[in-house]
This record gives sequence, C-alpha cells and structure tokens, in this order.
Amino acid sequence: MHCLVKAHPNFANVPLSLLALPGAENAGTFNLDPQAFDTQPGSACTTLSGGSSMGGSKALRFSTTQDQSVTTQLDDGVRWIDLHVGYNGGGNPITGWRVVENLYSSWPLSEYLDQVANWAARHPTETIVVDLSTICYDHSPTRAVDQGLWANFAAKSAEGAGPKTMADVAARPASFGGSLASATLRELTRRGHNVVVLIPASALDWRILPGTYHVNPLLTAAPGQGGAGTTQVMRSNPGVAPTNPTQYPLANGQLGAFPTKATPPLGSLHGKGFYVSQLAYELKGASPTAQNTILASFVGLIASQGVFHAWMSGLWGGAYGQILTKWGHATNVVLADGIDLGGFVTPVIEQNGR
Repeated sequence: MHCLVKAHPNFANVPLSLLALPGAENAGTFNLDPQAFDTQPGSACTTLSGGSSMGGSKALRFSTTQDQSVTTQLDDGVRWIDLHVGYNGGGNPITGWRVVENLYSSWPLSEYLDQVANWAARHPTETIVVDLSTICYDHSPTRAVDQGLWANFAAKSAEGAGPKTMADVAARPASFGGSLASATLRELTRRGHNVVVLIPASALDWRILPGTYHVNPLLTAAPGQGGAGTTQVMRSNPGVAPTNPTQYPLANGQLGAFPTKATPPLGSLHGKGFYVSQLAYELKGASPTAQNTILASFVGLIASQGVFHAWMSGLWGGAYGQILTKWGHATNVVLADGIDLGGFVTPVIEQNGR
C-alpha cells in the first residue's frame, strides 16, 4: 500500500479496518497436485460433494483460484494473502501441511510462507497480512502433527524461495497496540517486521508459534464469538454458481449483489474488525447433479471465455468496477480469484479515495 500512501500521505494515519485492501483468495493454489485429492467428507477444504465425479486434471482447473505465484501476486499489488491449509496424511508432521482446495499442493506450506517473507524483506515499506483463514485437521493428525504446522513458519523451503522465513519478518503486535483493526499503515510498517500473521482462535497448539518459533500471531474469531485478545473477522459467503445457461443473463445482471447477505451487515465492522468479502462463485451448496453439469464443461481459471459467462467473463473479466461501485466502499478486504485478470487491484484501492 506504499503507492497509496505516497499518492495520499494522510492514508498512513487511517486505521486499517477503514481501508479497502486487495486480497487473493486461497493464494497458494497455483501449485496443486492433480493426483492428491482431499477426500475427507465434510472437510472445510473440499468444495466438491461426495456425489460429484471428476478426474484430477479437471479438478486442478476448477480448484486453481490463482494461477500466479505468491511473489507475482504481491508484485501485482495484493496485500492480503488468504491461505487454506490441511494435513495430507503423508506422515511428515511438518511438510505434510499443504495448501489445499479440493487438491493438496505439491509444495509444503513453508514454500508459500517463504515467498511472502522474502518479498516482505525486499519491500520493507509495505505491509502484508497472511491469513490462515481455514485450517483443516484432516486424516486424524496426531498431536505432533498439530504442532508441526507451526514449524512451517520457521522452516526454510526446499524450493529455494530465499533466505528469509516468516519468523524473520513477522510483525510484533505489541508495536501497534495489539489491535490490527485500529492499527495504521504507518504503525504497521516496521522495517524487518512488516508481515501480520492471522490464525483462527480455534487453531490447535498455536502457542508453540510464539513460544518456539518467535512468530506472534493475532487470533481471529467471528463477531460475537471471540473473547478478549481476538480480532473480529466476518467472512462473506460466495454465491453458488449458476447451473443452467438460462441463468447466466440473470447472474450477470446481479453481479453487484456480491457478496451474499450476511450478518452482521456489510460495513458494520468498520473500526472494530474486518469484513472479508470473497469475490467468487463456488459449487458448495449445489447438488451433485448440478456440480457434475458444471464440471462437465468447466474450462479453467485462465480461460477468457467459456460456458459460464457470468462466472468467468463477469467476475474475472472486467466487472470488478461494477461490483465494487455497489459495495466496495463498505468492506475492508476484497478476496478475488484470478487476481491478475480483470484489473482487480486498482478498483479496490480506488475505493479508499471515496
């Protein structure tokens, strides 16, 4: 957000929860393994229902919410890195933790965290938020595996992301009073410690993170559900994808209604917490029959056109301005699929000038 502050210096003193921030929905899915399905029934990391059927290559195209590396996403202007993580059951308590969206990632979680850490070290005037919004304890992990999740924050990846780990750059909440909602960009920009780590208050054994790995996270909870010391975060639910070509014109006409209705209402957390809006359609909630109908013709994130025009052309091909005009001023964080498509970052940042 340095460019925002450079153009408008007063924004350096605005509480973060009063700004609109561009984010990437499940930012690590550019490197999913088409052979590694998450088959846990009812898992929060699996969108597909048990009655749907699809091969690995089609599941890969459907599940890839981002097709660029985390480093490239940060270069493109994203500042809120959303990650869904789960244990793949492989037996390694550290590298078994992967990014997951129906499929597990080819790389361990440490690779994605290292990309953030090294980018942050090269851009000390920027602030990045890493939000482990979903943690799935699939495959009945042991206590050692639960604890192994946090070792990824201090383990250097094997893929050569660079010399830094999250432990080297993680922000110290005490330096901004412990309240991310009221912190300003000026307060959050601490040379060498400019990455804020958010984890759910329900995360297991999280105290190992500050105690052993010297990363001080902020705990998140839904409004009204968290106790003292938690950050309020309301997450919108995306719309269910249209399943019939006759529905596409109606869906295109209703793009401005995103996100779907939620309680508390959009914007009500300003100054108190964060409203994270997911700018996407998904299949969760659709019947197995409807899912199979959609997946039979799904052509993937990178496509500029396809059978789901409301889904692909509308949301990923230039309708961001239309949507954000309707509700962008009333949200804090906007998560999008395919952030490199459709000129996403600029219209989000422009909401701060209104």
